[in-house]
Amino acid sequence: MSQRRARRAARVAWMAGAAAIALFSQGDASAQSKEELDKARTLFREGIALSAANNCSGALVKFKAVAAVKMTPQVAFNIAECEEKLGKLLSALGNYRLAASAAAGDKKAADVATAATPKIAAIEERLPKLTIARGKGAEAAVIELDGTELGATQVGVEMPVDPGPHYIVAKLGNREIWKDSINVPERDKKTVEVVVKDEPATSDGPKNEERPPPPPPPPPPPSSGPSIPGIVLTGIGVAGIGAGLALFFGPRQSTINELEDLCGGDTSCPPSAKPTADQGRLFTGIAEAAVGVGAASLITGVILLATGGSKKSSAPSASAETERGARFIGAAPGASLGGVSLVGRF
Repeated sequence: MSQRRARRAARVAWMAGAAAIALFSQGDASAQSKEELDKARTLFREGIALSAANNCSGALVKFKAVAAVKMTPQVAFNIAECEEKLGKLLSALGNYRLAASAAAGDKKAADVATAATPKIAAIEERLPKLTIARGKGAEAAVIELDGTELGATQVGVEMPVDPGPHYIVAKLGNREIWKDSINVPERDKKTVEVVVKDEPATSDGPKNEERPPPPPPPPPPPSSGPSIPGIVLTGIGVAGIGAGLALFFGPRQSTINELEDLCGGDTSCPPSAKPTADQGRLFTGIAEAAVGVGAASLITGVILLATGGSKKSSAPSASAETERGARFIGAAPGASLGGVSLVGRF
C-alpha cells in the first residue's frame, strides 16, 4: 500500500512539474501576460492538490480555469482524468484524445501521450451504447436526449453515452407527444423506439370537440305584473254600470209612474206633463250612456288584466265601445229601454 502511495505521489509531482514547464515556456506564452501565467500556474498546483485528495469536482474547476488561459497536453490530461472519476466518460474520452493529439511530436509531453493511449482504449470499452429509433407516429417529431436535440444522423444509429439515467423526449412544435427515461449501465447496449399511440393533431389549435359551447340565450324578461290601466278601467266600468242601473231603476221609474198618473194611462197627456216627460227622457239617456260606458270600460279592463299588462291592448275596441256609449247621449230625447218608451202627444 505504501508503494502505491509513493508511485501516486511521484506521478503527481511529475505531472505538476511537466505542466509547470509547459506553462513557463516563453515560446508558447506570447498571447498571455506574465500575471496571467502566474495565476494559471497557481490554479494548476491547486488542482493537482485537490485531485490527489480525491476532490475531483474541485480539481476540475481549477483545471478548466487554467485551460481558459493556456491549454497544454498536461492540462487536458488532468481534466480528462477528473471527468473519468466523476463518471463523465464521453467528455473524458474527448480530453484524453485531445491530450494525446497535442502531445504527439512534443518531446516534453511524450509521457502524456504514453499515459493517454491506454486510457482511451479503456474508456471506449466501458462506454455504453444507446440507439433511439423512430416508431409509428414519430416520423416528423423532434427527438431530444437529456435536453439536447438529436440530429438526423444520430437518430436510429448506435451512439455512445455516459453510463446512468437518460431522459428522452419527442416533440411536435412546442408540445411533448412522448417521453421516457432509461438507465444504461457501463458496457451495455440498449435500443429505445419512440412510438406515439395516438396521432397528434396537425395544428396547435383546439379540436372541434374541445371548443366551448355557445353561450345560452338570455332569460326572458320578467312579467310586468298586473296592469294598472286594467284595474282602473275595471273599476270605472263597475261604477258606470252601477250608476246607470241606479238612474234607470230609481228616478226614471219614478218619472214613468208620475206620467202615468198625469196622462191617465194613454198617450194623450196635458201640457203640464211635458216637463216630467222631458225629465224622464233625460234620466233614460243618462242611464243608457252610463251603462254603455261602464260596460265598455269593464270589458277593456278585464282584457288588460288577462293579458298581464301587454302592450298589445284592446284599446281600439275600448275606443269603439266608448264612442258607441257616447252616442247613447245623443239618443236621450227619444230614449227607450226595456220596451218602455217615453213618447207622448202634448
